Amino acid sequence: MDGSDVMRRAGLAISFLLAACSSPRSEAAPAAHDRDQAPVTAASPKYPAPRPGPAVILAPDGLVTGGRLLRFGIARAEIERAVGKAQGAALESGSSSECGAGTVDFTRYRDELQLTFQNGKFAGWTINGAASPLKTAKDIGIGSPRQSLDAAYPDVIVDDSSLGLLFSTGDLVGLLDQDGIEGIVTDIWAGTVCLVD
Repeated sequence: MDGSDVMRRAGLAISFLLAACSSPRSEAAPAAHDRDQAPVTAASPKYPAPRPGPAVILAPDGLVTGGRLLRFGIARAEIERAVGKAQGAALESGSSSECGAGTVDFTRYRDELQLTFQNGKFAGWTINGAASPLKTAKDIGIGSPRQSLDAAYPDVIVDDSSLGLLFSTGDLVGLLDQDGIEGIVTDIWAGTVCLVD
């Protein structure tokens, strides 16, 4: 190999290196504007973390708050403390002796969430406010269409009752405003509640 070949190969190697270094899409060192347009991740300090889910999730056997399932049967003070952290101060408390299940005490919070108690224990919950954002883990709540209800709970049963068009799926119960595909969930509850027909 003579001197001119060495010089030509060295020149080509330098040309390739310069081309790679000057490329705006170099994988080794992306340009500043490329980094700004990179997909945002939850860990990125430049953007806020994703918003957490609802503070209270409706469950057929209690309520989920703070990532913890609080089952029916726990002490009234425990569930009221947990729900109070999520929903704010109680709006109303009272008692009713006109329920089929006997005397029921209740505490009502924002978002139309009402807890019921018997003998000092958490017995049930009810939602019946048109604007309540609270939902089950399967995204069913007030205003959910019948199609979503059927998709989330394939075993749902719908029957006429003295309260209206009643749906049930396991221990989760509620009312629809009409039968058929156009129906909308208007009430939802679980456990021991006091409903007047």
